[in-house]
Amino acid sequence: MANRVILGNDGSNFVLKVSQPGDNVLSPSEPLIFDSTGTRSGMTFAGGNTSTTTGINWSATKGNLGYIPLIVSMDDAAGTIEEYDANDFVETYHERVNMTETTTTHIIPAKFSSPNANGAVSSNPRTATNFKFFVLRIPCQYGKMNDASLWS
Repeated sequence: MANRVILGNDGSNFVLKVSQPGDNVLSPSEPLIFDSTGTRSGMTFAGGNTSTTTGINWSATKGNLGYIPLIVSMDDAAGTIEEYDANDFVETYHERVNMTETTTTHIIPAKFSSPNANGAVSSNPRTATNFKFFVLRIPCQYGKMNDASLWS
C-alpha cells in the first residue's frame, strides 16, 4: 500500500501533503492532490481584466478546457438593486447584480430578469466596468469532476 498522507515534519518543514490514489506521497509520480508547501497556481488556468466589457473570449489565448470551468469574477456592479415598473405596478429586487454567464470559451456579464409566471428566468448582457476574472481548472458540469479533467 502506498503512503498517501504526510502530516507533520518531513525533515525540513511541517507539512501536509496528500497524493493521488495509488501514488506514493514520498516520491509522487503524479501531481499531489494537496501540498501545503507550494502555491496552488496550477489550478488557475487563465485570467485578466478590462476597464469595460460585454463579454470576453478567455480561451482565445489559452485554448479550450473541454468543459465549462469555474470562473471567479468581480466588477463595479455589486450589491443589490430594486426596480419599480410604474405602468404595471411591479417591483423587482435583484440580490447580486454582478452575475455572469460562462461557457466553454466565454464569460459574459449578465443581468437576470425576475421569474415569469412559469418560473422561467432569462438573462440580458450588461456592460461591466473594471472587470477582473480568474478561470480555474475546476469543472462546473456534472460528470466532469474526474482525474482527467482536473490533473491531466
